Amino acid sequence: MIDRVAVYLFTFHAYRSWLPDRPQGYVRRGAGILPPDPKMRAHYDRDAKHPPVQFDRTMQETMVQATFHICEQKHWRLHQVRATPTHLHALVSWRGFVEWKQVSNTLKRRLGAALSKAINSKGPWFSRGSSRKQVRDRGHFDYLMDEYLPKHGGFCQREHS
Repeated sequence: MIDRVAVYLFTFHAYRSWLPDRPQGYVRRGAGILPPDPKMRAHYDRDAKHPPVQFDRTMQETMVQATFHICEQKHWRLHQVRATPTHLHALVSWRGFVEWKQVSNTLKRRLGAALSKAINSKGPWFSRGSSRKQVRDRGHFDYLMDEYLPKHGGFCQREHS
């Protein structure tokens, strides 16, 4: 039996970090990226139960270290993880059949628990859902590792070649 490898880039956004009035636009489930909309921002603000979250340096460091430990415990390979004030990217691979959704949910749930413990406060830490992109081939992987992820800056850990 051939042991297949799944490789995904997961992105978890800080709670209320991509609001509709962002100059770059915003994402709405099912509609994709939409242009800035100040009226929709007011609607989001009215419905919000918590203030927006920004990940400070301590939170970024906590998330990066937690991602490393989660992947190690689950026997997943963490190629690179980056945390910024507004989001976390994790480039992860694993062998055998594990649905991407299970990996995503495990990471997000355990990252939230790590943040709550580290700063002794409850979330919500992340926006609903997550983003995931399956890595197509070696060229796509190299682009993510060497260009896309490094341009985000933030606190980082990457595997050694």
